[in-house]
Amino acid sequence: MSFKNTAAVSVLALCVGVFALPAFSATANLKVLDPDNDGTVSLAEAQAAGHKKFLSLDPDKDGTLDAKEAATAVHDFAAADPDKDGTVDAKEYAAEIEAAFKKADPDKDGTLDAAEFATPAGQKLLNLIQ
Repeated sequence: MSFKNTAAVSVLALCVGVFALPAFSATANLKVLDPDNDGTVSLAEAQAAGHKKFLSLDPDKDGTLDAKEAATAVHDFAAADPDKDGTVDAKEYAAEIEAAFKKADPDKDGTLDAAEFATPAGQKLLNLIQ
């Protein structure tokens, strides 16, 4: 095989690997989020993981997230703050997780598998819970 062909094969392999990353990432994430090891994540499991994430985002431990604290997880802070008090509390954060979960569950079976986590909606949920 010539250098040119070897380089082309290497570039192709790299591209295939890059495009495969979301599915691999979703599978790895699924194992972490699935304590009962049934191959799926339920809303309760997502909420439990999300609560841990909420606590990690709240360094001042005041029970709320301001826009700066929530910036890495919550993409639309205004929507996550329905009472418009300038903070997202644990209940509001849980509501965001539930809404994201429902969007990531197109078959409405109440669980998410690796393929569902690999979608844009699934990635948004992962951002909230991991």
